[in-house]
Amino acid sequence: MKVILRGWDREVHAHKHIVKPVEHTANEFVEGKKGPLRWHEGLCAYGKVENLSLSGSFLIQFEFEQAELKSWLLRFAESNPAEALRLMSEAQAEAMIALAARATEEV
Repeated sequence: MKVILRGWDREVHAHKHIVKPVEHTANEFVEGKKGPLRWHEGLCAYGKVENLSLSGSFLIQFEFEQAELKSWLLRFAESNPAEALRLMSEAQAEAMIALAARATEEV
């Protein structure tokens, strides 16, 4: 995951940081292997950002990798299966509409 912080009132420059995966063991947080974040629970993931030195208000942009979103969806389905089914069916309907719209545009 990438996090980009931009000054809220004025932007001097964008602060771009990679969020490193963190594993939660029984008693501690340990920096995980390189790669995408893995979700701990249905609505919780841990990550580490290094060398921050900021003050003030910022707009935060999150850039997820597809593997991170897949990890989230699988954990969410485990923790809340009924809500996950509702969400996936809604997403499937939106995907079908988008595919149909693309097919129409290509003709």
